[in-house]
Amino acid sequence: MTKKLLVMLLAVCLVLGAVSVGTASAETVGLGAYTVLTSVESAYEEDGDAYDGGYTVETTTCALVLGDDGKIKSIRFDMTQSKLGFNAKGEALNEANSVIASKVELKENYGMVAYAKAPAGEWYTQAAAFESFCIGKTVEEVLGFELAEDGKLVDADMKTSCSIIVASFMQALQLANTNAH
Repeated sequence: MTKKLLVMLLAVCLVLGAVSVGTASAETVGLGAYTVLTSVESAYEEDGDAYDGGYTVETTTCALVLGDDGKIKSIRFDMTQSKLGFNAKGEALNEANSVIASKVELKENYGMVAYAKAPAGEWYTQAAAFESFCIGKTVEEVLGFELAEDGKLVDADMKTSCSIIVASFMQALQLANTNAH
């Protein structure tokens, strides 16, 4: 776990703690972090040329506040995408203690609109739209949202404001719900 992610998780815990102090005791809060290795490329040499390798690790976090009725009162998602590389000699290409900004922290610098021509907007605005869909629903209702094979929402109305892959959101939400107390 990167130092940046650990700091982010601790900050979310502090925020959730502050939220829970001012709320009714029947409310519950939870935090979930779902991490997956999304790509692996081997380093190699071919015809005298060396090619770097690396891997990408994505961690999706979910901070959750449930009301005494079991419905979602507040929810936040974020994701870090850690790209770590090495050369054909096995030497690391990343600096130790490098800070890896989350997609919410990157905002427009993540570049979905600039590079992918994302019609629904930048990643953080689409994540916020998904969060809005969740408010007032139970965790079970959200986990029941239909997803396509690519992990995106199927509902046409939802897709207009959230076209990003949300499958990892569901995993992080499930963990946050399990950890809620």
